[in-house]
Amino acid sequence: LLQPFVLIMPKKIYERGPIPQLLKSSFGFTASLVCLALLGDWAIQEFAPVSAGLAHDHIVSLWASFYNYVKGTWADGDDSKTAFLIIVVCTQFYHMTTFWAHCLSLSLLDLFPQYFPWAHQWKIQNPDEAVDTKKLVWTALTCLFNQIAVNGPLAYVTYSITKAANMSALPEDIPTFRTLIIDLSVFAIVEEIGFYYGHRMMHWPFFYKHFHKQHHEWTAPVSFVAIYADPIEHITSNLLPLMAGPWLMGSHVVSYWLWLFIAVFVTIQVHSGYHFPFLPSSEFHDFHHLKFNVNYGVLGFLDWFHATDGMMYDTKFAHIGERDRVFYSFDDKKEMPKQRGMPKALSRAVTK
Repeated sequence: LLQPFVLIMPKKIYERGPIPQLLKSSFGFTASLVCLALLGDWAIQEFAPVSAGLAHDHIVSLWASFYNYVKGTWADGDDSKTAFLIIVVCTQFYHMTTFWAHCLSLSLLDLFPQYFPWAHQWKIQNPDEAVDTKKLVWTALTCLFNQIAVNGPLAYVTYSITKAANMSALPEDIPTFRTLIIDLSVFAIVEEIGFYYGHRMMHWPFFYKHFHKQHHEWTAPVSFVAIYADPIEHITSNLLPLMAGPWLMGSHVVSYWLWLFIAVFVTIQVHSGYHFPFLPSSEFHDFHHLKFNVNYGVLGFLDWFHATDGMMYDTKFAHIGERDRVFYSFDDKKEMPKQRGMPKALSRAVTK
């Protein structure tokens, strides 16, 4: 009965090694979301109906104020124009604001390590080497180009898909807690599928040479590398998998914005080069930049299924695989590479 399923699998599941920590975390996180989706509304109505109602009403009120402001100020009272401005224009400003605030904060740690010695205790690769400032600036400018010349036009061109998917910006359509959790769960799964296969395709020789090689100029990535990519790759591997979930679910823009914040935050974090405590581990994707042809996904289950995660858990790199987890203590810094001093290039600059 199982033979057809086994034949299509790249490697029999029961022949694989221990399930990686990242995959365990992914399953745990997904299971938690499912439980929240199934039990969240019931628990809220059972134990805190008044508080939940007030919280939802407050969110609706805040969104209504924002919606009416856009409608009255920029859309001449037209609901269709208001939806376009919020979903296309405001979304771009929202994304750029959160992206640049996060990336610039992390870049300060890289550019001025002498003022943040505590941060370099959590550096994954080369804690004693300074970041190339010119290369970092060029990477940031490339990100800005992608946001202006790619993100905005793509959102405009695909707005017909957004309308066809019945995505709403109306205050009365604000999702319930259960709907929000279901939306986020589907978004994460759809994005993982789209990103894994799109990313793996980018490692085929033709696509790697012409599109993906730029992203891998950084073998020890920094925050801005999150969207440091050729425009074609940026569309196929970054943007479309991110937008596919909200299109599929016909979600409210509030769900979309929350998803956008989470997805972009995690993408920046896993490219940051730091494995800070209490935040998602950056080890899995950082190892991809180090070794190239491994660890294509984010959640890890497709890498496990296709056996593209094994190198990280081999004996030679076992120490990296073992620390690929969320750190819940500051004492976990003992697992990070030892820092012998201030990064060399900046150390010489300070001495001069």
